Amino acid sequence: MELVRSLVLTTVLAGFAVELDVTTWTGAVGLAVAAWVGFAAVLYSGSVLWERVPWRLAAIHAGDWLVKTVVIAVIVGVWR
Repeated sequence: MELVRSLVLTTVLAGFAVELDVTTWTGAVGLAVAAWVGFAAVLYSGSVLWERVPWRLAAIHAGDWLVKTVVIAVIVGVWR
């Protein structure tokens, strides 16, 4: 299942990279951070606030998604 989730993330980030004409690794990192803040960070903060998920656990998952998002965005952004 994690492979499927990562493929979805890769497809979406690749689409954003094409639409925003991201061709450098610095642009890809910016795209990744913006996508992470707009999606993952918002979702994880909501889980801490409303679902009583421990903040340390949410931070671990959010950090994992940040690293994954940056790596994938840099690969697809520079690859084109």
